[in-house]
Order: sequence, then structure tokens, then C-alpha cells
Amino acid sequence: MKIRDALLSSGTAALLAFGALGGITSPAAAQPGPGDAVAQSTSVDDGRTDSSSASVSAPTATDNAERAGSGSERGLGRCWNGRVSGRDFFMTCSGNGYKVYVDCTNGRYKFDTVFYGTWNHRLTCPVNTSAVWGGSWE
Repeated sequence: MKIRDALLSSGTAALLAFGALGGITSPAAAQPGPGDAVAQSTSVDDGRTDSSSASVSAPTATDNAERAGSGSERGLGRCWNGRVSGRDFFMTCSGNGYKVYVDCTNGRYKFDTVFYGTWNHRLTCPVNTSAVWGGSWE
């Protein structure tokens, strides 16, 4: 009886500790703000998933971005199958160390996650905007 009670109380303590730690989220997993774009990506290679958000970026003269479907790569991820559907832009990209972006009717949103391998991306523009196109950047 004492052994069972001891196991139950230690098991309960472990579950409480795990639950407390499970409630901690990283900044990357934080909920997007009302004006943020959202990326949902799935690895073709192993099925892993990634979600992130991005705020609108100010355009820069040194912006090294490549539109999905472009023939030149410049060391970026090669992206294809680009298509727009309302607020969403879909594409597949492959490469070693690329990031993705989406152009919305109110500006460009650059996501900071670095991808390796082949991934399917769904990039969603903020409410009251539409997707224009997207691609990869470094």
C-alpha cells in the first residue's frame, strides 16, 4: 500500500512538473499579431512541420530575394509550383539554408526560419489583404 501511494504521488508530481514546463512557449511559437503574416511549412523529406509569423518589412536596396518559379537561384532555395488563392500563397522550395517571403497587397513579409531540404509552404497574408506572390530570400 505504501509503495502504491508513493508511486502515485511521485507520478502526480512528475505530471504536474511536465504540465508546467509544457505551458512554456518559445517566442517563435507565440501567437501572431493582428497585422502579421503566417507561414505553415511541411518537410517533404521527413514530414516535420514549422509555423512562424512575420511583420511587414521595409523594402531595402540590398534585398536579395528570388520569386518562386524563377530560373536563377543566386544561392537561394529554388521554388516552384507557386500559386495564389486569396490571402494564401503556396509554393514548394528546396535548398540548403533559405528563408521564405510573401508579398501581400500591403507589403512584403519575410520569415526568419531557415529551411534545409524540400518543403511545401503556405504563406498567409494578414486579414483585409491579399497575397500577390512569394519566393525565397537569404
